[in-house]
Amino acid sequence: MGFVVHHKMMSLAILLVIAVSITMSSSQNTQPGPLVISPSQYFDGNDGPWSSFDIRVGTPEQYIRTLVSTASPHSLVPLSEFACSSSVFTAVRPDCAVSRGNLFNLTQTSSWHDVGVYGINQNGVGLEANLGYNQTAQFGLEHLGIGLEGPSFDNQNIGGIATPEPFYLGIFGLNNQPINFSTLGNHSSPSFLTSLKDEKKIPSLSWSYTAGAKYRLKKVLAQLIFSGYDTSRFKENTVSFTMVDDVTRDLVVALQSISYSGSTSATLLSSPIDIFIDSTDPHIWLPADACDAFEEAFGLRLDSKSGLYLVNDTHRAALLDSKAEVSFRLSDVKSGGDTATITFPYDAFDLTADYPLVDNRTYYFPLRRANNPGQYTLGRTFLQEAYLSADYERKTFNVSACIWDQGAKQTIITIPSTEFEDSNLTSVQPSSNRSGLSGGAIAGIVAASVVTGILVIASVIVIILRKRRK
Repeated sequence: MGFVVHHKMMSLAILLVIAVSITMSSSQNTQPGPLVISPSQYFDGNDGPWSSFDIRVGTPEQYIRTLVSTASPHSLVPLSEFACSSSVFTAVRPDCAVSRGNLFNLTQTSSWHDVGVYGINQNGVGLEANLGYNQTAQFGLEHLGIGLEGPSFDNQNIGGIATPEPFYLGIFGLNNQPINFSTLGNHSSPSFLTSLKDEKKIPSLSWSYTAGAKYRLKKVLAQLIFSGYDTSRFKENTVSFTMVDDVTRDLVVALQSISYSGSTSATLLSSPIDIFIDSTDPHIWLPADACDAFEEAFGLRLDSKSGLYLVNDTHRAALLDSKAEVSFRLSDVKSGGDTATITFPYDAFDLTADYPLVDNRTYYFPLRRANNPGQYTLGRTFLQEAYLSADYERKTFNVSACIWDQGAKQTIITIPSTEFEDSNLTSVQPSSNRSGLSGGAIAGIVAASVVTGILVIASVIVIILRKRRK
């Protein structure tokens, strides 16, 4: 009888040990879920309106509203010392600081590590260098968080800016390329995206973004998801795009055609072109003949002073009443292949320019004449109606037409890392702006609880066996 009891006790102990092993293995194979970042409730900008995102900069944290840059690896914020001063504005308006998304005060942070003054691009290479962007910034390594309650990290690349052009608002960079500073001995600082993965906040180096559309439904806000995408926000297609090797202009598609439909129909692009998608710039940059076709279709005239296609109130009313649409057909190749078509109502081009772009608030059409193929760009305007997902680990991305459904429920799908494609990896639920326990941490707690339980049971078994021997 003693042998039978002993045998049962040992069998129970073995089973419990196996259970612990399985639990521990499960905890190690659990990856974090996608990270959903809530946008601010504001539409900002002097060339928009654009749905913005809050970031938290410095120690203690200062809250600043920014726009997303899909091309930049770093973030830029307006500096309180200069960004609303007479040194950069002919006339400083009372609402300057608020209109620029709030200003970053270097004297009110204890965690700023100064790196030096640099241009955002050097020798014609860098952030939108092809478009002629020229911006000097005071760079430093600083504490940075995304969203009102999202993850934050120290030693992130931050550039403090003053002038209102080319960036009136600050930007939050999504590109995963590291930044190198020669003053720190060629020190390389990781991007925010890389930090998210390194700290196991997300499973993969990927994101999805759409700019939002104030003219749709009841003002649709932007969406930003790290390591995932929301199937409720777009119409799926079969096109997979491949990133090009130029890391400063990597999200390039083949624009096969642009068609206009309104009171008449017209083809606005004479031949297919390769074109870069980037939310940093608001405009659509096209060849001269395509701009001529847009001018004819919409009756546009370029204002020589501002360099914008300004639209007066009477003309605007007629354009809105026309219900005209423009369709962009995209592919990964210039001829044939799978295609995705994104159709824009005129409302998507009905933007407002404000000081200092123009003296008084004026409507404009976001079109620019490209001087060369390197300037062909589908800017932020395009991402009002397009949903963009980028996967840096696979060097692929997707572009889809947005869906406008007021009652749609979020359906978040994880973009897994290539490191775990062939493993039995499980994912936890998406998190929204929270810096609470990760999936791994929760699994660890569960495993620890099981271990504690097995130790208690093992102790009881030992006591029983000792008593039976006696």
